[in-house]
Amino acid sequence: MHSDKFDLEILQLLEKNSRLSWRELGEKVNLSASSCQRRVQALQEKGIIRHFTTACDYVSLGFDVKAFVEVKINRHDNKVTQQFKDAVIQYPEVISCHKITGNIDFILEVIAKDLRSFGLFIEKKILYLPGVIDASSTMVLEDLKLHGQAVKYQG
Repeated sequence: MHSDKFDLEILQLLEKNSRLSWRELGEKVNLSASSCQRRVQALQEKGIIRHFTTACDYVSLGFDVKAFVEVKINRHDNKVTQQFKDAVIQYPEVISCHKITGNIDFILEVIAKDLRSFGLFIEKKILYLPGVIDASSTMVLEDLKLHGQAVKYQG
């Protein structure tokens, strides 16, 4: 990927506020609105910008529990691994899922209305999946920096 200083500035501005108009974006990076629009479209076509989204405050929506759940599965069976991936993608409680290295296979970011519903989710949906060997949870006490907050890009 080759990006110039304008692309990097555009990315930083959009990470802070993806609702900027083309005109506002152009004013901030000293380009025309149409040039900014073309650059953003090119960044999308290259897959650098995957999508635009809304960052929700889950507590305000009534989800009082957020946790990271580390899951170990039987990796010797590719079918089981795929079943796990397919299931987790469908669970609305899982707001992110990452396959990781080390002794744990996946780490899930999970939200729930309360501890009881979180416990039921782990018991009935995660531990129920074929091939799951173990799952352990770490509760989030406070979010300090969330995905979507600007990153400093190097040119």
